[in-house]
Amino acid sequence: MALENLQKERLKKLKNIEKLGVNPYPSKTVRKQTTAEARKMLGKKVAVAGRLRSLRPHGKITFADLEDATGKIQLFFSQNELPDKYDFLNNLDLGDFLQAEGEIFKTQAGEITIKVSSFQLLTKTLLPLPSSWYGLKDVEERYRERYVDLIINPEVKHVMEIRHKVIRFIRSFLENNGFVEVETPVLQPIYGGATAKPFLTKHNALGANFYLRIADELYLKRLMVAGFEKIFEIAKDFRNEGIDRQHSPEFTMLEFYWAYADYEDLMRLTEEMISKLVKEIHGSYKFEYEKIDLDFSPPFKRVTFNELIKKYCGIDLDKIRDEDILRKEIEDKGIELDLKGVVGVGPLIDELYKKMARSEVKQPTFIIDYPSEMKPLSKRKEKDPGKSASFQLLSMDFELVNAYNELNDPLEQGARWKEELKLAKRGLVEHQVLDADFIKALEYGMPPTAGFGMGIDRLVAILTDQHSLKDVILFPTLRPNLSTKKCGRLIKTKRKEGKSNINRNDALKIIEENVENKNIIKHMLATEAVMGALAQKLEPDKIDEWKLAGLLHDGDYSDKVPHNMQGIEISKWVEEKGFKLSDEVKHAMAAHNVSNTGVKPESKMDWALFCADTLTGLIVACALVLPSKKLSDVTVESILKKFNQPKFAAGTRRDEIKMCEEHLGTTLPEFVKINLEAMQGIASDLGL
Repeated sequence: MALENLQKERLKKLKNIEKLGVNPYPSKTVRKQTTAEARKMLGKKVAVAGRLRSLRPHGKITFADLEDATGKIQLFFSQNELPDKYDFLNNLDLGDFLQAEGEIFKTQAGEITIKVSSFQLLTKTLLPLPSSWYGLKDVEERYRERYVDLIINPEVKHVMEIRHKVIRFIRSFLENNGFVEVETPVLQPIYGGATAKPFLTKHNALGANFYLRIADELYLKRLMVAGFEKIFEIAKDFRNEGIDRQHSPEFTMLEFYWAYADYEDLMRLTEEMISKLVKEIHGSYKFEYEKIDLDFSPPFKRVTFNELIKKYCGIDLDKIRDEDILRKEIEDKGIELDLKGVVGVGPLIDELYKKMARSEVKQPTFIIDYPSEMKPLSKRKEKDPGKSASFQLLSMDFELVNAYNELNDPLEQGARWKEELKLAKRGLVEHQVLDADFIKALEYGMPPTAGFGMGIDRLVAILTDQHSLKDVILFPTLRPNLSTKKCGRLIKTKRKEGKSNINRNDALKIIEENVENKNIIKHMLATEAVMGALAQKLEPDKIDEWKLAGLLHDGDYSDKVPHNMQGIEISKWVEEKGFKLSDEVKHAMAAHNVSNTGVKPESKMDWALFCADTLTGLIVACALVLPSKKLSDVTVESILKKFNQPKFAAGTRRDEIKMCEEHLGTTLPEFVKINLEAMQGIASDLGL
């Protein structure tokens, strides 16, 4: 496998570094400036550190791009400045971490650059970074290898940075409003505070079972009993349930409790906090989520729960609160619900609401006055005891906030939990359990309290226009990958049969628009000819596709294109012009630069381009050392002789050329002969 071969090459470099007496993983780093700071210090000496994102050798000078968390800066290495260490650059690869010192200057092209006077390897990497387009496109692979995803997809890192800002803002807002942050147990002997399935674990030393908390609520309310008046917690909760775009088994919750306040006070505080947060993140109350314009300008719209159900279900819950009658009404209206494990009027209403009404609420809206059967921890409204003193904040099918006046009557709380247990005996799958210690705490007295819960992940998803919670959680929960047969990262690409619809003249126009270096254009013409000759032998029915891959493959070889996108960006440029490239051509061009893109060669076309690309350069070098400088005077024997002289055209990747024997079923002399004859056929175009 190509990736395994690349890893072996890097391991060889690692051994070479160690033989030179250099520690490839030193502890000490001399870093005095970030790249952003260094860019502002023209004419001054700086010391930076970061990851190599490009490496462009040009004989006795080399340019590189170094990236840290603040940005990139160009490095300039020269043999004159580094006579004893310049050759060490041959041991570096993209992705390696480097420390560099030198003076800041500006190139003729206007690029801020460090003229490197000394450098040190900080970390030798053993796997190449994939490209963002081909190399790590599989969504689950991105989640599973988030450490790579964050490197190559800066928009993912941006989302996580916004998440940090959201949490920082919320914490600051609450503290400025007099709330105190507290911490409560993750391991709990009895789970509670929500209706959900828990994770069960065992504490060996205590010889007891514990649950991972499903909510913070009951312990936070114990603290209200203890005398706290304004408290909050931002914490991880765990629910052993299904995974979808809105649900994760491990998620982050904000809960706060406010003594002597009610749910009306909570709505006002929620409006203030959320609207200010939106403006802090977006600079406006308005932003777009999944192509829908949202407006979080206060005050938010208010709708009663019954109004919502009547509008979208045609059922008046003020008139129907009997479970059997409600089931019949749902059936009569032709509403199909999955009611397996759903027992009791509260859970039945909840299923009706989630299936028929919740998704209709797009703009931020307070849904108020939920049926009391749906809120077993909430007080009833004094003037309308069939409803709870509660609200939820909805937007775009997300339940962002759940809040209510906390039930502080220990007798009623006990009675409600007993009713839940009765429903459980009838078959209710998700239900709350009786917590005798919490009832005891309430018996000591809890002041009138309003409580608030908000899913941080859901809020961040809306604020960053992410469809799934997995896209706002750094390491989302996934099914374990237990395969031990695969080494390194998997590059998954699904290719369909098909043909490109761009002709040679249009391809040449795109090349002329994007490639300034005439030698690169000649190299692509040479590779086009070689690929045509190889196709004639290996896949004669696909000659045009093979030649196209050869002609375009280095069309994006430029300092303006990151190395991990070279071989990939050209396909995008072609398609932006309205042409289509076959998946085979796109993959071959990406795979020829596998050391940077991470896209491995698979097909015969892939391997032909991969092996021939560097051989064409060797053949040109063999011609240029002749007095005539003519390809017609080059022989297969002279090429093979130079092939066995590693110092000749030292940049030639000889190991890659030799892979033709394994992957193309040809001998090296035969492969060289095909390449040479193809190039001799267009020698005049190549100026040789």
